[in-house]
Formats: sequence, C-alpha cells, structure tokens
Amino acid sequence: MSGVVLGTFFGTRLNLNGDQGNLLALRRFLEASGIGVEIRPVSNTDEALQCNFLMLGHGSIAAMDSLQSNLASLDWNRILESVPGLAVGSGFEWLAREVLSVKVSQLEVRVSEFQVAELGTIAALGYRNSDSDLPNLKPYGNFICTMLHGPLLAKNPTLLQRAAKAAAKSAGVQPKTTAELTAWIAELNRINGTIWALEAPEAHFQELSL
Repeated sequence: MSGVVLGTFFGTRLNLNGDQGNLLALRRFLEASGIGVEIRPVSNTDEALQCNFLMLGHGSIAAMDSLQSNLASLDWNRILESVPGLAVGSGFEWLAREVLSVKVSQLEVRVSEFQVAELGTIAALGYRNSDSDLPNLKPYGNFICTMLHGPLLAKNPTLLQRAAKAAAKSAGVQPKTTAELTAWIAELNRINGTIWALEAPEAHFQELSL
C-alpha cells in the first residue's frame, strides 16, 4: 500500500486545544481511501521536507516561548513552498509575525465564540479564542492558516477532503472512493450536521459528497 507521511512540529507541546486531532482525522480519511499513513514528529527542515502534510499546532505562551529558537531554525520559506500543511492558533500567529511579515495587532476585547469562515467555496466552523486580528482562515503558500480550533478538519469534511487531496498529491498517490470511506463520510456528515446546528444554527453545514 502506497503511503503518505504526516508530520507534526513539536506535537506534544503544541496541542493546547486538541488541534493535533486534525492529523487523526486526516489519517482516517486517507486510510479509508486505501492509502497507508505514517504520523511522525518533525523538528528540523530536512524532516519537514520528507513529509506530505505538516501540522503546526496551538500552544500556550510558555510553550511558544520555549520553542522560539527551534521554530526559528527552520527554513520556513522552503517548507511553505514545498509541503501542504495546517497552522492553527498561536502557530499561525508565530508564522505571521516571524515568517510571513504579516502585522499582528491586538484587539481591545478578546473574541471567544464559535465562528464560520470561508476559504473559496468552503465554509468552515471552529472556535475562535484570540485577541489578535488575524483572519479565521487564509492560505499562505501551501499551508492553510487558521485561528479556529475544533479540531477544524474533523468538524469540516469539505476542508478535510481538500487537505487529504493535497497530502495525497504530494505523495504521488490517488485516494479511492471506497465503501469504507463512503460510510465514514456519511457518519461524519451526520455528526457534524448536529454540531453545526448547535454551534452555528444560523449557518449552513456543507455535507461532503464523494
């Protein structure tokens, strides 16, 4: 079985809101598509470039401060150009300030609520808990960057499919629409339809059709 490598930067420390669960959802989608998956830790540029999808999670202020030199030692321009990935919360904030040259300003009042964001034709629901002015959902290079927690991919099947296709393309493999995948997506649609009705009743949940 051909495989996809999912990498996570300092995953045990950048998982404050369970955002490493994004990789678990991505692995489940790919495995149900008939693709083998390995999740491995990443701590340097060479390791990152050997992956087909990367996760930069959310951590506390103390965690981000302790990882500053480790994160700064990576060649982020090469990584963002070469590998698809997802950056969440404080991981996104760090990239914005240190790599993307995006000015990050603090709001007077912290926003703490469920919000729906758009990425092209995809609507995604997550929980925003931040006093920064960064957007909820925006691509930079091959990364999707977000201020929404959830985990985002698990709560948004259409966004999950986009990430899975990007990871598979990077690995040179093709996901298959298997009976297992079809059944799992149907269950994911059912669960997330209920979640959206509770957390964002004014918004329309986008079911994923394979």
